[in-house]
Amino acid sequence: MAKKKAQREKHVPIRMCIVTKEKKSKAELMRLVRVEDKVKVDPKGKERGRGANISMDMKIFDEATKKHLLERALKLGRKLSLSEIESLRKDFEKAIEERNFRQGNQPVVLKVDKEKWKKVVKNVKSRV
Repeated sequence: MAKKKAQREKHVPIRMCIVTKEKKSKAELMRLVRVEDKVKVDPKGKERGRGANISMDMKIFDEATKKHLLERALKLGRKLSLSEIESLRKDFEKAIEERNFRQGNQPVVLKVDKEKWKKVVKNVKSRV
Protein backbone atom coordinates (compact mmCIF):
# COMPACT_ATOMS: atom_id res chain seq x y z
CA MET A 1 0.00 0.00 0.00
CA ALA A 2 1.47 3.37 -1.08
CA LYS A 3 1.60 6.11 1.48
CA LYS A 4 0.50 9.58 0.52
CA LYS A 5 2.93 12.35 1.26
CA ALA A 6 1.64 15.19 3.38
CA GLN A 7 1.29 18.28 1.22
CA ARG A 8 3.65 21.03 2.20
CA GLU A 9 2.75 24.66 2.02
CA LYS A 10 4.30 26.43 -0.93
CA HIS A 11 7.19 28.74 -0.05
CA VAL A 12 6.24 32.41 -0.37
CA PRO A 13 9.19 34.81 -0.82
CA ILE A 14 9.09 37.67 1.68
CA ARG A 15 10.56 41.12 0.96
CA MET A 16 10.68 44.39 2.89
CA CYS A 17 9.40 47.75 1.66
CA ILE A 18 12.22 50.32 1.75
CA VAL A 19 9.82 53.06 2.90
CA THR A 20 7.46 51.48 5.43
CA LYS A 21 9.84 48.67 6.50
CA GLU A 22 6.88 46.27 6.37
CA LYS A 23 7.61 42.70 5.40
CA LYS A 24 5.21 41.48 2.71
CA SER A 25 5.08 38.76 0.11
CA LYS A 26 6.99 39.49 -3.08
CA ALA A 27 3.69 39.68 -5.00
CA GLU A 28 2.44 42.56 -2.82
CA LEU A 29 5.43 44.78 -3.57
CA MET A 30 6.67 46.50 -6.73
CA ARG A 31 10.35 46.21 -7.57
CA LEU A 32 12.47 49.06 -8.87
CA VAL A 33 15.81 48.05 -10.34
CA ARG A 34 19.06 49.81 -11.20
CA VAL A 35 20.49 48.63 -14.51
CA GLU A 36 23.86 50.29 -15.17
CA ASP A 37 23.06 53.92 -14.28
CA LYS A 38 19.32 53.87 -15.05
CA VAL A 39 16.43 53.13 -12.70
CA LYS A 40 13.33 51.41 -14.00
CA VAL A 41 10.23 49.66 -12.74
CA ASP A 42 10.35 45.86 -12.83
CA PRO A 43 6.73 44.62 -12.61
CA LYS A 44 7.66 40.94 -13.04
CA GLY A 45 10.58 41.03 -10.61
CA LYS A 46 12.90 39.22 -13.03
CA GLU A 47 15.22 42.03 -14.24
CA ARG A 48 18.90 41.73 -13.48
CA GLY A 49 20.43 44.43 -11.34
CA ARG A 50 20.22 45.88 -7.87
CA GLY A 51 16.60 46.07 -6.75
CA ALA A 52 14.49 47.82 -4.16
CA ASN A 53 10.93 46.89 -3.19
CA ILE A 54 8.15 49.39 -2.53
CA SER A 55 4.54 48.87 -1.47
CA MET A 56 2.14 49.39 -4.37
CA ASP A 57 0.87 52.81 -3.31
CA MET A 58 1.59 56.14 -4.98
CA LYS A 59 1.86 57.94 -1.61
CA ILE A 60 4.63 55.57 -0.58
CA PHE A 61 6.40 56.06 -3.93
CA ASP A 62 6.24 59.84 -3.46
CA GLU A 63 7.65 59.50 0.05
CA ALA A 64 10.51 57.35 -1.28
CA THR A 65 11.46 59.98 -3.85
CA LYS A 66 11.04 62.86 -1.40
CA LYS A 67 13.32 61.27 1.21
CA HIS A 68 15.80 60.01 -1.44
CA LEU A 69 15.28 56.41 -0.27
CA LEU A 70 15.48 55.04 -3.82
CA GLU A 71 18.91 56.49 -4.38
CA ARG A 72 20.15 55.03 -1.10
CA ALA A 73 18.62 51.56 -1.58
CA LEU A 74 19.80 51.26 -5.17
CA LYS A 75 23.25 52.71 -4.31
CA LEU A 76 23.05 55.22 -7.16
CA GLY A 77 25.65 57.65 -5.88
CA ARG A 78 23.65 60.56 -7.31
CA LYS A 79 20.21 62.09 -6.94
CA LEU A 80 17.46 61.30 -9.44
CA SER A 81 16.54 64.20 -11.71
CA LEU A 82 12.97 65.51 -11.83
CA SER A 83 12.47 64.08 -15.32
CA GLU A 84 13.66 60.65 -14.13
CA ILE A 85 11.31 60.79 -11.14
CA GLU A 86 8.36 61.78 -13.35
CA SER A 87 8.97 58.97 -15.84
CA LEU A 88 9.46 56.48 -12.97
CA ARG A 89 6.23 57.71 -11.38
CA LYS A 90 4.29 57.12 -14.62
CA ASP A 91 5.84 53.68 -15.08
CA PHE A 92 5.16 52.80 -11.43
CA GLU A 93 1.50 53.83 -11.75
CA LYS A 94 1.12 51.87 -15.00
CA ALA A 95 2.75 48.79 -13.45
CA ILE A 96 0.36 48.92 -10.48
CA GLU A 97 -2.64 49.08 -12.84
CA GLU A 98 -1.32 46.15 -14.89
CA ARG A 99 -0.67 44.05 -11.81
CA ASN A 100 -4.12 44.75 -10.34
CA PHE A 101 -5.95 44.11 -13.63
CA ARG A 102 -7.41 40.61 -13.55
CA GLN A 103 -5.21 39.65 -10.64
CA GLY A 104 -4.70 35.89 -10.59
CA ASN A 105 -6.27 35.60 -14.07
CA GLN A 106 -9.74 35.58 -12.58
CA PRO A 107 -12.55 35.36 -15.13
CA VAL A 108 -13.99 38.61 -16.35
CA VAL A 109 -17.60 39.26 -15.37
CA LEU A 110 -19.59 41.68 -17.49
CA LYS A 111 -22.79 43.17 -16.19
CA VAL A 112 -25.27 43.98 -18.95
CA ASP A 113 -28.79 45.32 -18.67
CA LYS A 114 -31.23 42.54 -19.63
CA GLU A 115 -33.33 44.73 -21.89
CA LYS A 116 -30.32 46.03 -23.79
CA TRP A 117 -29.04 42.48 -24.19
CA LYS A 118 -32.37 41.33 -25.65
CA LYS A 119 -32.27 44.18 -28.20
CA VAL A 120 -28.75 43.24 -29.23
CA VAL A 121 -29.72 39.57 -29.64
CA LYS A 122 -32.78 40.55 -31.74
CA ASN A 123 -30.63 42.75 -34.00
CA VAL A 124 -28.12 39.97 -34.53
CA LYS A 125 -30.84 37.38 -35.25
CA SER A 126 -32.58 39.70 -37.72
CA ARG A 127 -29.35 40.12 -39.68
CA VAL A 128 -28.80 36.37 -40.03
